[in-house]
Amino acid sequence: MENVEKRGTGKTKFALALSTALIIVLVVLNVWTYTNLNTTYQGYVSVHSHSNLDYDSLNFDYDLLNTTYQNYVATHSHSNAEYDAYVANHHHTDAEYNNLSDIVNLTKSTVWIKDQTISQPAHSYTTWTPVFSASYAGYVSVWVQTSTTTNTYVQVIYSAYGVNYDQQITVGTGGTAVFPILPCLDIEIRVGNVNLLTGATETVTITYHY
Repeated sequence: MENVEKRGTGKTKFALALSTALIIVLVVLNVWTYTNLNTTYQGYVSVHSHSNLDYDSLNFDYDLLNTTYQNYVATHSHSNAEYDAYVANHHHTDAEYNNLSDIVNLTKSTVWIKDQTISQPAHSYTTWTPVFSASYAGYVSVWVQTSTTTNTYVQVIYSAYGVNYDQQITVGTGGTAVFPILPCLDIEIRVGNVNLLTGATETVTITYHY
């Protein structure tokens, strides 16, 4: 009987020791888990927390932006009637748009004089009546196809927008002279010679590019 009691006592002590060890392990795990969770929570709070000052600042910025927006709407709003009127006055067809685009890019042209033969005495010039007019800024090309003298010149004269334009270019027995043109009602074009004794004959084509 004594041996049986000793064996039972040993088993009881072992069970107590094992239970104690397990309890200690669980306590340590609980402490470690709590510590880590608390550290993580505090880090989150430090990153995501905002003071009342922060919120007040955000609210102030929002109110300022909203006020600016409302002021813009108040000063830039238009009625449907105003919008419809704008569309009606500023609408262009594709043909009108293409025409304006061509004018801006100087791809349109009008022939003012074509293959016309003219003559003038020595040291004189020929001009055209009525004088030419241009509705758009562009340039004029004067092509002297042939001339009987090397002393042939082309001259363009006009006044527009405070500019008094007067330029003369020598083309000899043939050549093209080009002149910039502002919108103008009175553009005088001369083709002449500076011969001392004999006159000259030229064949001329004049084209307005705009």
